[in-house]
Amino acid sequence: MRWYGYLALFSLLFCQYLMFQHVEPVYTFFTPIQWWNYIFLADAIVSKRQKRSLITDRPVEFLLMLILSNVCWLIFEGYNLLLHNWYYTDLAKEQWQRMIGAFTAFATIFPGIFLSADLLESFGLFKNSVSTPRKLSSAFLTASFAGGLAAVAFPLIFPSPYVFGLVWLGFFFLLEPINYWMGNSSLYADIEKGDWRRFWLLLAGGAICGFLWEFWNFWAGAKWIYTVPFTKNLKYFEMPVLGLLGFPPFALECFAMYHLTRRLVSGRSVRPLARPDQKGSKGQKVQRLLDPL
Repeated sequence: MRWYGYLALFSLLFCQYLMFQHVEPVYTFFTPIQWWNYIFLADAIVSKRQKRSLITDRPVEFLLMLILSNVCWLIFEGYNLLLHNWYYTDLAKEQWQRMIGAFTAFATIFPGIFLSADLLESFGLFKNSVSTPRKLSSAFLTASFAGGLAAVAFPLIFPSPYVFGLVWLGFFFLLEPINYWMGNSSLYADIEKGDWRRFWLLLAGGAICGFLWEFWNFWAGAKWIYTVPFTKNLKYFEMPVLGLLGFPPFALECFAMYHLTRRLVSGRSVRPLARPDQKGSKGQKVQRLLDPL
């Protein structure tokens, strides 16, 4: 991998040791610190294997992703104010420290998920996930939009801890038709072409991130505690096991959110690139997941 990957790997292991020794500020900010280590480690591997990566070749894209990751996650924090599915404990004492901790933590969500998917792609996972191309009907797209709108609106009208699953699913079905109609990078457009690879890569990347989020959160000084009303006594660290099912679809939502907000901010959609040696079945360049996404 690239040289900075070795630094990230050393930092990841060393910070794990410092956390067990309760050395500050590593102990309090352990989760975001480990995520930054992971992001640079994953990017270094992808850069070496794919000859290009998000951070090394698209630093402006990376910086924009950090900002939009914060903005979009605040939507879920807003829902949580009504639904009370988690709360934070043992945060830093000073307000400015909490603000920095929140920004650096929330900024890692989008790149963490997308780089995890890109890392899996670099090893050829799901490379044969193709099906017969099929035009998506206007009725399907409209139904997806309406269903997604109903899913994200219902918890606002009838708030309950039991309906948060609608939030983890609804934004994908709401925003993907919009991305499709606007010509943004879209999973619906991929599916229409018979290309399911990004869909499955994102689901797998979301699952990986879910396991890592809960693993690092468990050991951190400042952490979140779940109040999910299902399988309370059967947990993976702090997360009730049933709650782990929310991470894969959450990755799909992040993809849809990122491409819509990026288009609104920049006025243009992300255009896929390909390495010169990457060709499709008919010789055309194939779309990379994160180049530039």
